[in-house]
Amino acid sequence: MTTNDVLAEFLTKWEECFEHGNDIPAAELCADHPELREVVQQKIDRLKRMEWMVRSSGSTSSNGDECVGDDTDSLVGTTLAGRYRIEAFVAEGGFGRVYKAIDSELQRSVAVKVARSGTASRQANLLDEARRAAKLQHPGIVPVIDVGVDGERAYIVSAFIDGPDLAEFIEKNRPFPQEVARIVAEVAEALHHAHREGFVHRDIKPENILLDVERRPLITDFGLAASFEEVVRRKGLRSGTLSYMSPEQVAGEVQLIGPRSDIYSLGVVLYEMLTGRLPYQARTPGALREQVLFRPPVAPRAMNPDVPVELEVICLRCLAKLPADRFSTAAELAAALRATPPRRWLRFPLRWFLLALLVVGLFVAGLLLGMSLSSLSKTDSAKTEAVHEEGVFVFDGQSRIVTPLERFAPCTLEAWVKPKAYPVRDSQFFIGSDVPTKHGLSLGMSEAVMCAEYVPGMTFSEAAIPLNRWSHVAAVFGETETRLYLGGRKVGVGPATKPVSGSTFVIGNVGKGNPINYYFGRMRSVRISKGERYNADFVPDESFTKDADDAPAKAILIFDGSAVESERVIDLSGVGNDGRWERKKP
Repeated sequence: MTTNDVLAEFLTKWEECFEHGNDIPAAELCADHPELREVVQQKIDRLKRMEWMVRSSGSTSSNGDECVGDDTDSLVGTTLAGRYRIEAFVAEGGFGRVYKAIDSELQRSVAVKVARSGTASRQANLLDEARRAAKLQHPGIVPVIDVGVDGERAYIVSAFIDGPDLAEFIEKNRPFPQEVARIVAEVAEALHHAHREGFVHRDIKPENILLDVERRPLITDFGLAASFEEVVRRKGLRSGTLSYMSPEQVAGEVQLIGPRSDIYSLGVVLYEMLTGRLPYQARTPGALREQVLFRPPVAPRAMNPDVPVELEVICLRCLAKLPADRFSTAAELAAALRATPPRRWLRFPLRWFLLALLVVGLFVAGLLLGMSLSSLSKTDSAKTEAVHEEGVFVFDGQSRIVTPLERFAPCTLEAWVKPKAYPVRDSQFFIGSDVPTKHGLSLGMSEAVMCAEYVPGMTFSEAAIPLNRWSHVAAVFGETETRLYLGGRKVGVGPATKPVSGSTFVIGNVGKGNPINYYFGRMRSVRISKGERYNADFVPDESFTKDADDAPAKAILIFDGSAVESERVIDLSGVGNDGRWERKKP
């Protein structure tokens, strides 16, 4: 047994006894290891100073007050400072309660944090929080709007974020690895700004990360934030939530607490999002503390084999016991996350195995197709008639419609589709314009999940496209972002595309030169428009028709299954972008 194991065993035993009122002396614990007596005593002294951490948070606040819901909270229904009408209790913060309120002067929803009445120190703490947060102006940090005192109550007013916190989100959803990387990277960038301003948050956890309606994260609750100087002076030593605290915070090693402590906490969040569980779990705070201090976490891929290797490496580096072994800055962490592969492929070996099977299958299918075509007359062998039934295009995973329309942005791609179960677990595209090995402007589905390619990456929604049922799908490649719509409802947001050119749109495949990612199912109509046709939720058109000349977003390609002449697909927009139906070459 190593020295660390012996120390962990002693401290766990002391912790369990201390929780039941028995303070075992270090000399008694170390009777068989007198050389450890001084070290154990130092650690016990630290644990005693941090005894507040073992109190159950349950339904009580950080100072022991019971939480009160909307129905009994005395502030709900009142007006604070003659301006903020309190509408509902939202959450319990570090130094007070948070409410949703209406700003009667500006007629907007705001979040109001109110200190518990009783002591001047609480008011001072809340006002200190406001001053700290007010200095941190960043898109990824909830902005402070106002601060004041109403009678005995100090309060902070901040922007109201109309969305769940990250804890609620991951409780109900299992985001794809790429979405996890994006969210954590954006949080890291906001943290880096706070660190550059001289602050350490010290309580990064999912409950303190809010998601807006576009699923962009914002850090909140700077009630425990402290400047580097305050940490060194041992002010505000009580910091954090045990499950997310770094080893140096748990051990009370104040001189080591800094930006890399926040990076550790964000690593715990990353681990939880990737695996659905915390890296350390125990029945008692003492046992949990022992794990944080001395035990390595289980590798994320052992918990979830679909976690990409790159994200596992990043996560474990964040969770290093020694601060020096973690990322040097939150910006470095963000850059590493941004550099992870954009496509949500299958696990590497399995992906290539399946692709190899697909290539072999296509080769065999090509041979069979060649034998079949050889039986046709020479005059007909050069023609490929569009497959359609009752005004509907039928895509069999081997065919597509090539258009003369060169890709451009901003634009809107949309279609009515009825996908079938795909024989290979991979992406398939309704509309595409990429070139081999590079992204383009494309709209499709990865397995059943709606997705879009932009230059130079890929974005996914949490929405799945129903199989064997008609659905309207759309992607808006705008000037500031890429938006995904399913049935007229916005279901995903990604970055804006970079300038594009040099490739034409195809229907039923990701791009003209790509041998994979063909669509398998039915499609009754397609429309490609110049500009951003949709900015909010909408009712989809049942059929696509020619736009007026002065339309803000004008269709320049409309295909319908009823407008087909042999291999020619007629453009109904009036622009003349007729398409040509073709099958994959053997």
